[in-house]
Amino acid sequence: MSAESPQLIVRFQGQLVQRTPLARDVLSIGRTPDNGLSLPHPLIARRHAELRLDEGRLTLTDMGSRTGTFIGETRLLPNQPQVLPDGAVFRIGPFEITYYESDPVEDDVPSEAAVTGLGLPATPPRQIAEPRPTYPAHRPVGPLSRYLADLPAIYQDSDFLGRYLMIIEAVWEPLEQRQSFMMMYFDPRTCPASMLPWLSGWLDMPVDRLWPEGRQRAILSEAMDLMRWRGTRFGLSRMIELSTGITPEILDEPGMAWVMRVRVTAPPAHPIDRQSLELLIQRHKPAHVGYILDVLP
Repeated sequence: MSAESPQLIVRFQGQLVQRTPLARDVLSIGRTPDNGLSLPHPLIARRHAELRLDEGRLTLTDMGSRTGTFIGETRLLPNQPQVLPDGAVFRIGPFEITYYESDPVEDDVPSEAAVTGLGLPATPPRQIAEPRPTYPAHRPVGPLSRYLADLPAIYQDSDFLGRYLMIIEAVWEPLEQRQSFMMMYFDPRTCPASMLPWLSGWLDMPVDRLWPEGRQRAILSEAMDLMRWRGTRFGLSRMIELSTGITPEILDEPGMAWVMRVRVTAPPAHPIDRQSLELLIQRHKPAHVGYILDVLP
């Protein structure tokens, strides 16, 4: 590697954890392993940001992430490239990333190591979102229906007709509003709670109906990604994380080929149902791999 090659230095909670050379013109940053810079953390989007090197200038673009990309206290506008000077520091989730045009002198920076293997502090249990609030349909404001204004002038002074049309307005307007926002009924983040089981069956992503509503929504929102990574270490880890709120450790078992060890550390205030966790692992682990489950207090 050239001593003058551009570098990214990644820090997590002040600890130096990764060095990534900018060996390509476009480097994607996101949570999943198919990104050039993979940062596995719940606050990182699947494809969070993008770095593009063009004629010696590096630009940073937020790809419309929910938690945002920050330079200092300024949040970047989505899909708007921002030029990064040498030594620029930007923040994605809990990670702080510094850009150097040449190889910095950082003796304690690991060389091209994976973040997941660096002993990062365990992610605390995630707070499950509150149930989505529901609101009653807007009722027409009387005493006469506003539909009268759409009738010929000869009918607009009819008190009886105005009160009669209130019945039709009270029935029709909620249907009109539902039709205008129909796309929200097919989004796990916004649909009524009663539709979550239907979406679960439609996406073939089983969820426990006894789970909190926020947890069901989180899993179904990532259903396409979870199916894409099903049978991989990342997919299993992410599914456990969404289902329990705790990030597991998945390790190779020494001396035992095709066996992995899944270790989940559950705080006293966050108990884990071992049987449910076993079923989850069996459903989402690689089919040819055995496992050993450790649930630690």
